[in-house]
Amino acid sequence: MLGTKPDEVLARELGRTIWAVRAQRKNAGILWRNPPEESRLWLEEEDRLLGTCPDEVAAAKLGRELDAVTGRRWILGIANFTRRPWTEDEDKVLGGSTDRIIASELSRTKVEVRARRKKLGILPFLYEARRWTLKEERLVGTMSDYVLARRLRRTEGSVYGKRKKLGLPSFQPAPGQWVQEEEELLGTMPDKEVAKRTGRTVRAVKARRLHVGLPKAVQPERKAWTRKERRLLGKKPDDELAKRFGRTLTAVTAQRNRLGITCNAPKAKRWTEEEEKLLGTDLDKIIALRLGRHPSLVSNHRKLLGIPAFGRRRWTAQEQAVLGTIPDKLAAEQLGRSLISVRSRRQGLKIAGLGRRTRRWTQEELKLLGTDTDETIAAKLGRSGDSVSAKRHLLGIPAVIEPSWAPEEVALLGKFTDDEVGRRTGRSRSAVHLRRKLLGIPPVPKANWRAWTAAEIALLGTMPDREFAARFGHSAGSTKFKRLRLGIPTFQP
Repeated sequence: MLGTKPDEVLARELGRTIWAVRAQRKNAGILWRNPPEESRLWLEEEDRLLGTCPDEVAAAKLGRELDAVTGRRWILGIANFTRRPWTEDEDKVLGGSTDRIIASELSRTKVEVRARRKKLGILPFLYEARRWTLKEERLVGTMSDYVLARRLRRTEGSVYGKRKKLGLPSFQPAPGQWVQEEEELLGTMPDKEVAKRTGRTVRAVKARRLHVGLPKAVQPERKAWTRKERRLLGKKPDDELAKRFGRTLTAVTAQRNRLGITCNAPKAKRWTEEEEKLLGTDLDKIIALRLGRHPSLVSNHRKLLGIPAFGRRRWTAQEQAVLGTIPDKLAAEQLGRSLISVRSRRQGLKIAGLGRRTRRWTQEELKLLGTDTDETIAAKLGRSGDSVSAKRHLLGIPAVIEPSWAPEEVALLGKFTDDEVGRRTGRSRSAVHLRRKLLGIPPVPKANWRAWTAAEIALLGTMPDREFAARFGHSAGSTKFKRLRLGIPTFQP
């Protein structure tokens, strides 16, 4: 019966979803053709349009059915628009920005861009966070997080996290004192949202908006439901109606429940033994195409039966015995698994992890606060710079501003190691490192550093990283970074 009638009609007759009927017909290679009285010949101009844009766009431009456009493209052997071959110029862009931005620039999907980048062994785009300066830290808590984020060109979450690390309370504005960034928000969004961003009350925001003479922010009008849309509720699945109406699935379901309409859509067919035997033998999306089901249904049923995903290793009793006895990061390296996998398995078994132990401050350590820069004190005490800075803020001890750099001291940067420059200038290693990074001066290569040879690169991934590092004189971190940079998978015994 496939191909003899439209998919929508067959779905109603067979009691299946239109998605299942369409997937089964495509897997069988059956094309649905229009009746002879409705068919028309294809022109050369129409054939040239195929493959240059998505089939949905081509169908709208040509005034044809989507299945007719897809079938014509298959007959002519034209590749799908989203699966067109990659060019050298497109490959050069990968990794230069996030996959989402590159996908929008190249008119491709995010999944397609991520798969191509992983195939070429290109690492994802990493955002390098800016370090906080002493001048910026002094401004934290003196104004609202939103205003400070605008001035420092940082995110509001970054400012909020820094304020929490320093143990500072939220900014409490003085009555009647408004800054320019706060007044620019008035009238552009609801008063409740402005109050949340500026740390003020809704009543104060409303009074200031009326004082300035700005109207209330206009709420976006909601799309009204038509009679035609209401009549279709319950006759077809909610997800299909959401795409047809241009609404969200939640809006369609809520409107149907509000009107008291039950969903008379075809119920899902039961799973057979032959179908359940296929679960876990291949990727869920491939199994979904074979069975004519949605990938999420295949994934949920596989998890319900306790079948592991394709290509995923089962946990042994010896591996589970290691969890909780050592830190998760060390356990991931020993077991050859990811940190997320180890942490999820330990939490699933309700095994307590090794929490990070905090050191208490002694009287001798507290006396050193404020006698030198926070970085120098942190290096002496073996603590982080944020910990020292937060403790100093809590005790109300003023910070020591680092002295300016002399030309003779700047000339030492890049000629000696940061530790040596710090010893000669009487500064901390972190201060020397920060100054060198600000000036764009490269570090001095380590004495034991050497370039990678072609023979060493060919052996990456054939043995554990620690064994490789010990055999060829590289560090374990350098070996792992080089292997990941080249896209070589980890060694599997």
